[in-house]
Amino acid sequence: MSRVDSFISSPDASTLTGERRMGVECLLDLLAKRITETSGNNVIRITEVHGAAGRVRELIDPERENHIILYVDICDKEYEAITASFPRATVYRAKELCHQVPVCFKGVTGHNGC
Repeated sequence: MSRVDSFISSPDASTLTGERRMGVECLLDLLAKRITETSGNNVIRITEVHGAAGRVRELIDPERENHIILYVDICDKEYEAITASFPRATVYRAKELCHQVPVCFKGVTGHNGC
C-alpha cells in the first residue's frame, strides 16, 4: 500500500506496476479504493470507450480534486479530449506488460481552470 500511496501523492511518480498476474482491473480497483479512502476526492471510473469525454464532463466536480480512472484503452483523440477540456484532474490509464504485469500511467488534465 505504501507504493500506491506514494504513487497517488507524488507529482513526480508517473508509473505504478502491479503484482505479477494481478490484472489491470484489479490494479485500478486498488488505486480507486485507496484514493477514496485517503480523502474526499472525486473518483470518475470510465469503463466504456464510446463517449468517455462526455461521461467525464457529466461527473467532473469543480469543487473537489478529481481523479479519472480509465478502465478501457481509449484512442489518443478521445484521451486528448479528456486531458485538454477539463479543470485540473489526475488521469490514470493502465496496460499489461508482457501479458503478466499491469502498469498504471498517471497524467494531468488541462491547467486552464475551466
